[in-house]
Amino acid sequence: MTRRGWFAALALVGGGVLQAAAAEPTVRIVATELRAPPDSHEPQRALVSLHNGGAPVAGLTLACTFQDEGGRPLDTAEAPVREMAEGASAVTEVIYYGWPRASRAACRLTERR
Repeated sequence: MTRRGWFAALALVGGGVLQAAAAEPTVRIVATELRAPPDSHEPQRALVSLHNGGAPVAGLTLACTFQDEGGRPLDTAEAPVREMAEGASAVTEVIYYGWPRASRAACRLTERR
């Protein structure tokens, strides 16, 4: 193969890799807000803002670990993330029914099981 042929082959392969990388979903957590209702018998809710900067995506779950004031985990709850189109933003709610009250929530995206 000539030098020009090698460069053409590398450009073709490299272009395919870049195109595949651009098509992958890139959902990220933008913000997490922990809501505590005034009635202590009502559950707390983590409102998680998401943004999809890549291809459409489905089948994701949010897992939020609710923590006390010292950062110790109290419980982990999950909620499905609705299908997200390319460039879409969404808010997903994860509910904590436990006691004592949580002071914060640390959330991560996982694939649905």
